[in-house]
Amino acid sequence: MEKGLIDVGILLEPVDITKFNFIRLEQKERWVVIMGPDDPLAQKDFISAKDLEGKPLILPRRQNLQNELYNWLGRSYQKSQVSFTSNLSTNGAIMVQNGFGYSLAIEGSANLWDKEKITHRPLYPPVMANSVFAWKKQQPFSLASEKFIEHMKCFLGISNI
Repeated sequence: MEKGLIDVGILLEPVDITKFNFIRLEQKERWVVIMGPDDPLAQKDFISAKDLEGKPLILPRRQNLQNELYNWLGRSYQKSQVSFTSNLSTNGAIMVQNGFGYSLAIEGSANLWDKEKITHRPLYPPVMANSVFAWKKQQPFSLASEKFIEHMKCFLGISNI
């Protein structure tokens, strides 16, 4: 959006939204650990920071998301290693599938993975994230984009933005 290549987007917080008009979406996203279905951690109902000590981690590339996860990991982060970063959880899942580590990702992307090759467990204590529907401030839009933004405002129950 900042480069003018797209008009609207759904952004995962924390994100700098000072350049955008936005609507915060109600649904919260839950962070999970991605692993192989035969991994010993797959037998657990949830994954704690202690469970990940000494394990190679695959984290999101965005620094503000990494900071959220470092905060959750606490002291366990010092005993872990980041083996890979990625902007796409699907890439992280491929790395997990090839034995490069445990990926931390948003649960909503789990529908994209082959359940016979990849599984996931939620973090505990839980880490939740919000998303925003955003568009650039003071941007002239095409009629189609204007109508889409109007539709989304109406759909999301916001009429005065």
